[in-house]
Amino acid sequence: MRGKYIMPIVLTVITLVFFLTFNPFTVEPEAEEAGEWVEINQNEVSAKIGEENVELVDLREKELYDEGHIPGAIHIPYDEFQQRYNELSDDNRIILICHTGSMGVDSADFLVNQGFDDVANFGGGMAVWEGPLETN
Repeated sequence: MRGKYIMPIVLTVITLVFFLTFNPFTVEPEAEEAGEWVEINQNEVSAKIGEENVELVDLREKELYDEGHIPGAIHIPYDEFQQRYNELSDDNRIILICHTGSMGVDSADFLVNQGFDDVANFGGGMAVWEGPLETN
């Protein structure tokens, strides 16, 4: 009679060891995803000009920046952005500006992946800007 209980006991022990080691019912916490950035329009950009905790970043080529840029915007060309992003404060809201918005999308993704929490891209860029301009 003892022999007929050995196999079920062995199988039960193996099953318990398996579930204690490789529990398929536990859910691994997902890795924290990088934050997200937002796209903003001309009115929202205009409202942020001159705010202390906002950095407007013009990503266009130097010639285009010099011809006219949003007042207060700093110039970090797109080609240099990934080497110079550390010039920005991650405590501030970063608003990215380019000609049409596409370089801003790439740069916003990059900043978010670097840990910046408050990033915006000016959708449409300088191609749609109708506000004031500064020139160099």
